[in-house]
Amino acid sequence: MSDDNETMIYRTSDLYFSAYLCAVDISMTTTENDKNENGMKKIVFVFRVPKKDFDRLKAQFFGGSGTVKVQKYVQSLKNLKSLCFV
Repeated sequence: MSDDNETMIYRTSDLYFSAYLCAVDISMTTTENDKNENGMKKIVFVFRVPKKDFDRLKAQFFGGSGTVKVQKYVQSLKNLKSLCFV
C-alpha cells in the first residue's frame, strides 16, 4: 500500500529548478559539493520531495506550465545563489 506522505531525496545542480522547488515550498535539506566533468566545483541542492508530487512538479516546470509568485521565485533564486558562494 502506498503512503501519501512518502518522500524521496532529490539531488540537482539546476539552480532554476531548485529555485522553483523552493518557491513551491519543497524543503531543501542540504547542499553538497561536487565537481563537474571539467573538475570545476559545483553545488548540488538536496531536496526532500513528496513522491506523489515530484513528477507533476518536474513536468510543470520543464513544460512551462508551473506557476509561482514571482517575488518568491526571485528570492529563492537569490538565496540559492548565495549558498553557492559560502
